Amino acid sequence: MDIFTFGFQEVGEWSLDGQLKSGVRFHLKHLCDERVIYAYRVNDAVKYIGICDNTETTLKNRMERYQSRTGAGTNARIAGLIKECLEKGQKVKILAWKPETSPNFKGLQIDLVKGLENPLIHKIEPEWNIKK
Repeated sequence: MDIFTFGFQEVGEWSLDGQLKSGVRFHLKHLCDERVIYAYRVNDAVKYIGICDNTETTLKNRMERYQSRTGAGTNARIAGLIKECLEKGQKVKILAWKPETSPNFKGLQIDLVKGLENPLIHKIEPEWNIKK
C-alpha cells in the first residue's frame, strides 16, 4: 500500500547528531507548524505512523520530543530505531498528511487526525508500531 495515495507528502528527514541525547536531529521543510498524521519511511518502507496528539501539538513539537527523548518511552524507543537505521547508512524520511476536512456527526466534531491513526496502522502495518 502506497502511503502517498492517502495524501502524505515528504516533509523532512532525520540525521545523526552526536551532540544530542538521542543522537538524531530532525530537519523539516513543510507543515512544521501544523497538526498532522506523520510517518517515518526507511528506503521504500513505512516503519512508523504517529499523530500530533492534541490540537495544540504541531509536527515540529512532536519531532522535538523524539529528538530530545522526552515524554513516553515510545519517544526513546523510536529515536533509537531511527538512529540504528541512520548508522547503517539508511535515510529516514519524515512524511506528513494534514487532513483538510473536519466533519461532524450529529453536532459532534470528529478529530480526523486521531480517528485515522489506527485505521492507517491497521492497513499499512508499520514494523515499529506496537500491535495492540
